[in-house]
Amino acid sequence: MDVFVNKNCRSRKWIVAHLMAAVLMIPFLLWGGTSHFAISGAIAQVPKNDEKVETKRERIILRFLTSNDYPPFNYYDEEGNLSGFHIDLATAICIQMRVQCDIKVTNWNLLSDTFNSGDFDAIIAGMAIDKTNTSKLDFTSPYMRFPGRFATLKKRPQPLPSLTNLYGKTVGVVALTSHAAYLKTFFKDVKITHFTTLKDATNALQEGKIDYLFGDSIQLMFWLNGSLSKQCCKFRGSSYWDASYFGEGLAIAIAKGDMTLRIELNEAMHNLRKTGQFPDLMLRYFPMKIY
Repeated sequence: MDVFVNKNCRSRKWIVAHLMAAVLMIPFLLWGGTSHFAISGAIAQVPKNDEKVETKRERIILRFLTSNDYPPFNYYDEEGNLSGFHIDLATAICIQMRVQCDIKVTNWNLLSDTFNSGDFDAIIAGMAIDKTNTSKLDFTSPYMRFPGRFATLKKRPQPLPSLTNLYGKTVGVVALTSHAAYLKTFFKDVKITHFTTLKDATNALQEGKIDYLFGDSIQLMFWLNGSLSKQCCKFRGSSYWDASYFGEGLAIAIAKGDMTLRIELNEAMHNLRKTGQFPDLMLRYFPMKIY
């Protein structure tokens, strides 16, 4: 009798186990027989044998840190709203990545310390890609570079800048700047006049005391399109790119080793350029195309 009971119990356990397995298989059969199951709203493959399942954590929110005193990049407008190129760029990136956007503000001098608290994913505040910053942070590809450019008087047409065409011409530049160093290296035979400030240099161009002015494209662009220039001058020639003199440009800073976020941000910015949104975004805050 004891043997019969034990066999009977084992049989019942076997039947119950198989019935439960059959019940659990019903949803899969109703679902077209595919071998998937839902985990926290995400679909994952059923592992075969001892194969491990790897699930990708979906990003829900992107937390940016910025400063508030760098117009037109980031600032408070007349109504007290956080505005600027960086703010709109961060928002556009979030839309591309299909995540919520959280943008917080801190003082420029506190950016690194605040970011190191661990409450943020990225810094979008015009941080330069230099040795000091890259020792503590990783960066995306640059979203903006600042080339050097020449400007001339409209009423005094000048030939396109070149080593040959600038021979015998007078070129103004602000002293002790990367632009002055660039001229000294690559335009040795040009008559270079150094000025203490950019205002002194632009006044000299406006008054016809120099033939060309060489400087930062962004600074010159705002001067050319501002009231102080009285529409006297214009850019002449193309942009001059040299990271060793003018820097790598501006990029979004992220935590060291966060390559996943770096790839995601680069892809989002690439898509903004591909669709034409990035140039349109720049023209909201810059009076003309930089490049």
